[in-house]
Amino acid sequence: MIQKGMASLCAKDSIDRSGKVLSHTPPIYASSTFVYESPEKIIKVFEGKEEAYVYSRWSNPNIELVEEKIATLECLGLKDTNGNTLKAKSLLFASGMGAISALFLANLKQGDTIITHNNIYGTSTELLKDVCDGLGIKTVFTDFSKIENIEKQIKEHPSIRMMYIETPNNPTLSCYDLEALSDLAKKYGLVTAVDNTFASPCFQQPFAFDIDFIVHSTTKYLNGHGTALGGILISKDIEFMKKKAWKVRKTIGACCSPFDAWLLNNGIKTLPLRMEKHAANALQIAEFLENHPAVTKVNYPGLPSHPNYRIATKQMSGFSGMLSFELQGGLKIGIRMMNKIKFCTLTATLGTADTLIQHPASMTHATVPQQQRLAGGISNGLIRMSVGLEDAEDIMEDLKQAML
Repeated sequence: MIQKGMASLCAKDSIDRSGKVLSHTPPIYASSTFVYESPEKIIKVFEGKEEAYVYSRWSNPNIELVEEKIATLECLGLKDTNGNTLKAKSLLFASGMGAISALFLANLKQGDTIITHNNIYGTSTELLKDVCDGLGIKTVFTDFSKIENIEKQIKEHPSIRMMYIETPNNPTLSCYDLEALSDLAKKYGLVTAVDNTFASPCFQQPFAFDIDFIVHSTTKYLNGHGTALGGILISKDIEFMKKKAWKVRKTIGACCSPFDAWLLNNGIKTLPLRMEKHAANALQIAEFLENHPAVTKVNYPGLPSHPNYRIATKQMSGFSGMLSFELQGGLKIGIRMMNKIKFCTLTATLGTADTLIQHPASMTHATVPQQQRLAGGISNGLIRMSVGLEDAEDIMEDLKQAML
């Protein structure tokens, strides 16, 4: 169920529309830099005594509009420890990987270690192994389904400083207990971060479980139309975001473009409506697949048969539009099925209006070592679906003919 007030929040804009004409839709601030009325003003801005737009690599009105909106969505209906409305600060990046990179760079240093699970997004694994490792930031990959296993690893690796979580994860749709993980992290003084891309703020708010950071690939559900890249990092530590995280974004040049931010804002306007339909369709497709003789396993947290169904129902208000499944015959049959698809689209992304289908082992997770893939449940025969907004019957008809 979509939270009350979310649709109104998504639909409305608040931006500094300077000038004589007030446009209904915010304009695109396609400017690399901004001007000042006096040198005294410039001096105060560069001294940090006043705030103003300086350079679009630093920030931009289109970017700040979306930042404020998404931060509010992740806090909607939540209270801080004093009983006041929870507030957070977010920063918009050029991609989801830009946001994840900044999360690591702003929080970790040489000699620190991250603990995460085996089945995270393939490029996140690549970042940890091929980039962070070279900077002296190590990673422990383990099974997150058992809290005692994670605690054992934390005790064995005293350099662990961050717990990084995807839930539901990509692509097995495993769900991890945010309350238990947050409690464990606080016990050992670890920073927690959750990739909330699959659920969106409509169906899951990690801040409700005292998570420290949230990241999204805004390219996916938040944009919803496959028209622009983007990523966002959100935290309740507003000073940290304004200073340290913002400095990382500014200096590595990872800020989102004004046009992509403008497209993202347009997509967010329909987010709650889209997510309701994505979830309704996905449940129908998951139930259909679960009863199909060619399918050996369906991963969808909204199915009572899902091993993490209890966790999902505890921390999610809806189950989104992502699912995965395995066919009898493994990789060979999976490739044959994808060759026969007519209505669905074969591509590596997710969260758009049309139904997308892909093969993780050869596409999104091709760079992940096979041993790690298999340990995380990403088999050679696994198929991932991003269920779209079409009529569910049309999607099912396409799947039926492709699985014959």
